[in-house]
Amino acid sequence: MRNGIKALTFDVGGSVFDWQTATRRAVREIADTRGVDLDDGAFTMTWRRRMFQELAKVRSGELPWQNADQLHRTLLDELADAYPQLELSDADRDDLNGAWHRMGVWDDVPDALERLREHYIVSILTVLSLSIVVDSSWHAGIDWDAYISCELLGVYKPEAEAYQTAARLLGAEPHETMMVAVHPPDLLAAQRAGLKTGYVKPKVWEPGADGPTVGFDVSAEDYADFARQMTR
Repeated sequence: MRNGIKALTFDVGGSVFDWQTATRRAVREIADTRGVDLDDGAFTMTWRRRMFQELAKVRSGELPWQNADQLHRTLLDELADAYPQLELSDADRDDLNGAWHRMGVWDDVPDALERLREHYIVSILTVLSLSIVVDSSWHAGIDWDAYISCELLGVYKPEAEAYQTAARLLGAEPHETMMVAVHPPDLLAAQRAGLKTGYVKPKVWEPGADGPTVGFDVSAEDYADFARQMTR
């Protein structure tokens, strides 16, 4: 144990994985094959925003339990109605949904994770599906000590139980666990659940990354800086 911390749990969607590039590229490729000029950024931001809106309904019980793959795919039917010029077939929608499984990582992530794993248990803790984070980790050439998807916990972040259960599964107390993310609301919820918090400045503007960026146990400019602070 170092710095009183045994385990680091990383948010990954937008924090570690660059979802915007992967999904926008997939949308552009389909649009290009159709000869359609559209704002791929607006398409994917709507997709992302609507997923979290629907996830909130899952958390409240308004919608049945489902994972991020199911939510992403259902929302493509909604987007197909909003973008009829794309003429999205079922196969197109399945292929677009697969973009979430082909996410890359920010350049400084691999070295930072390797360095951190010498001192801590380093795990994912995400609302994304297990298959998304396993496939994207393989795609990006990175590895983790554990892959914890909230779909397996029966409760989604930002509920306190999600953070506390992740700590328990890693053999740590909440105060021995640090949540790492670029999203202040995620970190504030982790704080309320008793976890330590590590804020990393986002590489690009990220939905949900707005909010106060002070008051966390560690604040870093990037993942290289975070790893330096946590291993010095």
